[in-house]
Amino acid sequence: MTVHIEGVRIAIMVIGCLIGYFVFKHSTHARPGLPATRGDIVEAISVACAVITVLMLLFGDVGKGQHNDSSAPVVNPTSVFTAPSSSAMRN
Repeated sequence: MTVHIEGVRIAIMVIGCLIGYFVFKHSTHARPGLPATRGDIVEAISVACAVITVLMLLFGDVGKGQHNDSSAPVVNPTSVFTAPSSSAMRN
C-alpha cells in the first residue's frame, strides 16, 4: 500500500527534524551535582514539535479535505411552527 504525502508536508517535517537536531546538538543537559552533558532530548523534541505545528498551521492547509461541499446544510424541521394565539400574548 502506498500513501501519498504532499511535498509541502514532507518539507515541513524535514525542517522540524533539522531544527530539533540542531537544538539537541547545541543544548546542554545540566543536572544538579553532575557535570553538564551535551544534548537535551526533551528540549529538542519539544522544539521540533512546536516548529512542525506552527509550520503546519501556516502552510499545511490542515482543514483542506474536511469540507467537500460549500453549500449550506439542508435543515428538516421536526415540527411545524405555529404562531402564538392572541390570548397567549396577553398573559
